[in-house]
Amino acid sequence: MPPDAQTPPPVIVINLASDSDRLGHMERQLTALGLPFRRFEAIRGLAVPPELRERFVDTQGRPHSNLKPGEIGVYASHLSIMQGLLASDDDCLIVMEDDLHISERLPAFLTRIDDLPCDWDIVRLSNPSKSAYVAKVDLGEAGELVAYLRVPNNMGCYLINKRGAAKILAGLKVALHAIDEDLRRPWDFSLITYGVSPPPADANVLATSSIDAIGERNLARETGMQKLLRRRRIGPAGLRRKMAWQIQTLGIGAWLECLTRSALFRAARTLGIKRPLLLRADRTRNHDS
Repeated sequence: MPPDAQTPPPVIVINLASDSDRLGHMERQLTALGLPFRRFEAIRGLAVPPELRERFVDTQGRPHSNLKPGEIGVYASHLSIMQGLLASDDDCLIVMEDDLHISERLPAFLTRIDDLPCDWDIVRLSNPSKSAYVAKVDLGEAGELVAYLRVPNNMGCYLINKRGAAKILAGLKVALHAIDEDLRRPWDFSLITYGVSPPPADANVLATSSIDAIGERNLARETGMQKLLRRRRIGPAGLRRKMAWQIQTLGIGAWLECLTRSALFRAARTLGIKRPLLLRADRTRNHDS
């Protein structure tokens, strides 16, 4: 590596010891891309570390919510990694679940971290947006850094820094919802959230995976009714916070444009027309964003 080259952040892969084939799947991809990684032993079910336990269960070991034991293990795994980041000398790291397909755009993105806005806390890297977004920064071969109208689901792959990890750990008193549902609501954590389009990783690419084994569900294959029942209800107060976050994140002009683009996209999809370009709002035309 040239002396002036940027050292990429550590890569952490969440994996159960019983899923060695999933680990091999990730190792082959990351090795081919020249990215070293560390394996994190996924927390299984209710075996939550003592320092995180009160967020998930009461003093009798009963869950605070109707989260499945596996969903608790998933959430606790991500939180434990964030705790490790705060205790380390690293400024940020990449977190991966073990059922990804990783493109060559990921190494390209890692060379552009210094080009991110100085306020970023977390950058989502594994799910395309189903709602409109604003393109913020041209990242060359890596794609575009974007700000969301609605943060996409899935925690398959993301970049997080110490500030973002500290906000999440401080903001979560009791886990009542799955981590992917909670972190779709960054206003609850004052979490400055960006994404990359197109995402450099695809999640849920395997028939079964570590996240299924400890999460007892598969987001990619849920029915519409299952998704509806699992979805966290936002309520009037939450809706006001959401709108305030959207306007603060995008700017009033871009917010209105994104609402329009999302409505047009839904209408086109209803008619059987696939027009994903409808979702992209050009940053050059949104000077108030």
